[in-house]
Amino acid sequence: MTKIGITGCTGVLGNLLKKKLSKKNINYSCFKGDIKKISDINRWIDKNKNLQKIIHFAALVPIDKVEKNKKKAIKTNFIGTKNLIKCIKEKKLKIWFFFPSTCHVYKSKKTKIKESDKIQPISFYGKTKLLTENFLNKNKNSNIKICIGRIFSFYHSTQKKPFLYPVIKERIKKYRKGDIFYLKGGESIRDISNAQDIVNIIYMITKLDLTGTFNIGTGKGMKIKKFIKKIAKKELKIRTFEKKDYLIANVNKLKNFKIIKNYINSL
Repeated sequence: MTKIGITGCTGVLGNLLKKKLSKKNINYSCFKGDIKKISDINRWIDKNKNLQKIIHFAALVPIDKVEKNKKKAIKTNFIGTKNLIKCIKEKKLKIWFFFPSTCHVYKSKKTKIKESDKIQPISFYGKTKLLTENFLNKNKNSNIKICIGRIFSFYHSTQKKPFLYPVIKERIKKYRKGDIFYLKGGESIRDISNAQDIVNIIYMITKLDLTGTFNIGTGKGMKIKKFIKKIAKKELKIRTFEKKDYLIANVNKLKNFKIIKNYINSL
């Protein structure tokens, strides 16, 4: 039976994947140590020598936290992944490895973004992910099969501040009719998914053992302002500021696989 290793099990995506694997009766092991410590990774792998796949969610994610803790972000997002690959190599394991990257590796573009489009990180978080992508592409071999998923925007009820969704939900609760609801970047267009849909797609990618780099999203754009109105379920007097930008996934590469195509088309 396939056994899957998951890092970052306490994060939104990691926790949702863990629940999905449990429902499917798929054996998995959560890494509970410090990804920055090789000794912790070694202990985990030694206890789970039958791992066949690893889904590596462990990362420092919130953009604001990354900007304030750049050294920690590099150590967690980049060095942590290097440590994991180093341990896999030293133990000569045959592993399928999924790395969740981000749409933040791309520059803004009015049309849907392809995996082959220009790479120009729009945040330091994006830089840490691109740095890690480059490392992984140089270290894939016959024993380590690499799949990189560039995940576009997502939301979920379990997210905590400073992510956009919980911040906006809190502001909506405090909003009084007639007030101005100031919204940074409200005219910007994003490809926004429910986190469960992202996890469902990652699950399908895992089942298919895909390799290479794939955009993960709906393939549809929505103004952030419209998304806020949708979750508010009441009239908001929104005033936006800051320049408009665009991040919408071209998911045609994923749609080459019928099961994923059908799922994305249903979103």
